[in-house]
Formats: sequence, C-alpha cells, structure tokens
Amino acid sequence: MLSRFFRSGAGLLLLTFLVLFLGVGSIVAYQIYGVAHPPRLRDAIHPSDLLLRSDDIPFQSTDGVPLSGWLIHGERDAPVLILCHDLGESKSVFLNSVVPLQRMGYNLFLFDFRGHGGSGGKGSTLGAEERYDVLGAIDFLRTRRDLNSDRMGIWGVGMGAYAAVLAVAERKEVTALVLDSLYPDIPTYLNEVLFRGLPPAASRAGRYASFFYGPYFQWKINRGAAAQAVTTLSDRNLLFIVRGARPESVAEGKDLYASVPEGAQADKNLLELENGGASNLYAEDRRKYEEGLIAFFQSHLSAQPDHPAGAIRLRER
Repeated sequence: MLSRFFRSGAGLLLLTFLVLFLGVGSIVAYQIYGVAHPPRLRDAIHPSDLLLRSDDIPFQSTDGVPLSGWLIHGERDAPVLILCHDLGESKSVFLNSVVPLQRMGYNLFLFDFRGHGGSGGKGSTLGAEERYDVLGAIDFLRTRRDLNSDRMGIWGVGMGAYAAVLAVAERKEVTALVLDSLYPDIPTYLNEVLFRGLPPAASRAGRYASFFYGPYFQWKINRGAAAQAVTTLSDRNLLFIVRGARPESVAEGKDLYASVPEGAQADKNLLELENGGASNLYAEDRRKYEEGLIAFFQSHLSAQPDHPAGAIRLRER
C-alpha cells in the first residue's frame, strides 16, 4: 500500500520534497556547526606578562560547566568589571586594553566562555546558554570578601554582549554595561553570518534556513531574546557600540539603543565606530573606543569614591 503510494505522482512529489528538505537541513546544520564550533584560541600571554597582579580562577557556570578565568586586582574597594569576549576569541583578547582600567583602580574579571580557551564544554549556543557562564562569574565574584561585589560592570563584545544582556536581566548587582556589537537574536546573527556577501535574491534563503535553527540548538534559542531583554534594562547605565564596517549591525545597534526606555535613574549612550571589539582597532578608532569606555565607567561606576557620577553622551561618527 505504502510502496504503491510512493510510486504514484503524489508520492513521488512528497518523496522529492522530503529528500530536498533533509538535504537542505543537512547543509544548514553543517554550516551552523562550523559557526558554533570555532577553533579554540589558547592564551598567548598572561596578565603577569604585563606585570599585572592576578589570580588564575577556576569556577563554574550556573549550569555546571567548568570555566577558566583571571582576576586582575585593582583597589580593594573599587568596582569589579567583568569582560566577556566574542565568539571564537578568549579572555586574553582583552589584555592589551585592561591596563588603563586596572591603573584607575578597577578589579577586572576575564574568563573564557564554554567551548573556548581553557574552559570546558564543546561548541557554542551563540549566547543563549553562555548567559549561565556570565551568571556563574557574577555569583563567584559575590563570594569574594576582598571585592566590592555590590558594584559591578560588564564589557561584552558580540556573543559576550548577548550573553551579558540575558544574564544581567536576572542580576541587579551589575549597574553599568558596555555592549559592543550586540545582535537582537541568534537567528538574525546566523542569517548575517551564513548569507553574508550573497546577492539579495540568494540571501532570501535565510527565511528557509532559519527553520532549522531551532531544531539544531534543541530549541534553546528564542527569536528576539536580547532585543526583548535589553528593553528591561532601563534602570542600568548602558553604552552601545556599533561598527560602521558592518552596515547591518549599525542599524541593529541603533534600533536596540532606541528600544531602551529613558530611565530616570540611569543613562544610555551610543558610540559609532568604523570597527569594534577588543581587537581590530587602529589609530583614531582605538582612541575613541578606549576613551569612550573609560569615560563611561568613570561616569557611571567610578573607581574613585569622590568621583562625581554624571551622564555622558557619546554619538561619535
């Protein structure tokens, strides 16, 4: 009976559809795997190489994944800044940028996300489950009696920014966030990565490919997750950094910035550069990036108790 059906016109059509569906699904899954399993970068340098006083910190995410971190010491009562790297990077990517922050007195916590650097786990969920890594970092820092864990900030890039937004929605201790290259949701990010450089007609395939994103990640990703979470952070001080080198990310970043309601007790800021991240910055962009970062944290999470807090407005071009 069944074999007769598949020999019929309708059966052949259905069989052809199933073969094409499974074929496309396999191709999409292979492409996603390549994105979600970047090569591990091992730390080329250590904070001690820069004469920074630090501890190597093993800790766990809130869902039990073993993670590797560095605690770089500043002043005892100064705030703690948690640095969250992008997909495919490691905690050492920040080392060239942390020296000015440490000299200002900040305590700095750098760690490798799951599937990266010296941490456990395999692969990435592009920020969805990485939020548990950020929550684990926050909870670990709260156990340290030598730190002021009531005053925390986060500097996140790409995946790190995405994970930070999801995590901070659950933790009030973090009052100031730098969000570099935050994307609204994981399907949007995958569409941009998988179909970047293709002509508009071909890029429409994203609407079909996105059907496979949920099953691949076992439905752990939600469309609009960060875009929704960030709107709940109007009580936090926020600095959005967008990259002019990727026009689509500029529009997304500006939309996310605009979506956050103006808070009576908090401030939001926007910094637009040609590039972004803790690396790939040169000359004028690097100066703007570092000055904007330092000015933001000085204004909203000062390492000096007598430093006046105040709003800043960053709309660099």
